Amino acid sequence: MVLMRRTVDLDTELDTELSKIIALAKEKPGVVIRQALKAGLRVLTVQFQSTRPSGYFTSDYDPDKGRVTLESSMSKVRQRPER
Repeated sequence: MVLMRRTVDLDTELDTELSKIIALAKEKPGVVIRQALKAGLRVLTVQFQSTRPSGYFTSDYDPDKGRVTLESSMSKVRQRPER
């Protein structure tokens, strides 16, 4: 693990919320801030990724013709539970 010291300025509202979560979780402030950063970074990554062009995955999800044929033929066969 790489240890890196950073200083973050918190406004009063964020500091109040952080204090509530620290009291609720009974964890050190550093642990809570790291967990919040990890969760928030995923959201930011998704938010700033470029959108895929329409039809990007359509060739990957074509229906399997063999499976469609098998399912349609199996639906015509009468099946009974084994006893």
